[in-house]
Amino acid sequence: MKRPRLNSLRTFAAAGRHLSFSLAAQELKISQAAVSQQMRQLESYLDAALFVRHNRRLSLTNTGQAYLDTVHEALDRLDSVTDQLFPGRHSQTVTLRCTSGIATLWLAPQLKSLQQLHPGIELRIKTLDNSNDPLSASDLEIFIAGENKIDSHTRKLLTSTITPVCSPTIFAHRPRPTNPTDLLDLELIHVLGYDDDWHRWFRIHQKSKVKVPRGLSVDGSLIAIEAALRGDGIMLGRRPFIDRYLQCGDLVEVFIRPMYLYSDYYLRQPAKTTARRENKIVAHWLTQLAT
Repeated sequence: MKRPRLNSLRTFAAAGRHLSFSLAAQELKISQAAVSQQMRQLESYLDAALFVRHNRRLSLTNTGQAYLDTVHEALDRLDSVTDQLFPGRHSQTVTLRCTSGIATLWLAPQLKSLQQLHPGIELRIKTLDNSNDPLSASDLEIFIAGENKIDSHTRKLLTSTITPVCSPTIFAHRPRPTNPTDLLDLELIHVLGYDDDWHRWFRIHQKSKVKVPRGLSVDGSLIAIEAALRGDGIMLGRRPFIDRYLQCGDLVEVFIRPMYLYSDYYLRQPAKTTARRENKIVAHWLTQLAT
């Protein structure tokens, strides 16, 4: 039986990853019409719909999603074997820009899995929390929406759950809080850069207006976690970044019933780097990690 051409499968992988024929065309350096034609030919050949074509966007059918996962895996395997058998063809270094908290709390414990899956790729992480270096110096960037522009080269990576956490020793000799106002008698830890988190949290979970005490202010999530571990106060921890502290019991959620905030993190890849296979591999790995 004749199989789909490799070119068509690579085009399908790009279109499925971006959910956009135009972005796939930019990545592959072909026309949008060529992408559209290849996808219609592939669907006709397979006698199955892979995409649902809405007015201004695409989505994958259930069959399309299942096929995309398999195609990604097969192409990654093919590329990995090619790199192993024919090393030194080009640089396989990928530079990722993110905060030191994301790098240390989330990425560092997972880097071994990337090395095992793709030993030829070198991931360089730049922690530029207070730097104005342009993204052009990086291949990928993880950031929180806000002043950062969400453009066609950006997609949502994960939604962080923000919850009050502290050392369990704080409640060794006092009752656990049940209402937001109970926290006003405790030391609150504020993180510079996330200064508004406590105010947002109280606005959502406390019906009456309260004055949020300043408490301890620290420069970065890592310092805040260290302070919380010592029992110096209560911080607003961001999951999944603090999950390992919760799982081992070094930190606990303050409230039994959920009282959360949410914050979206985005992954951006400049247009000029989308054609690099190693960039796509790392972007896909980050997406899998986030899910």
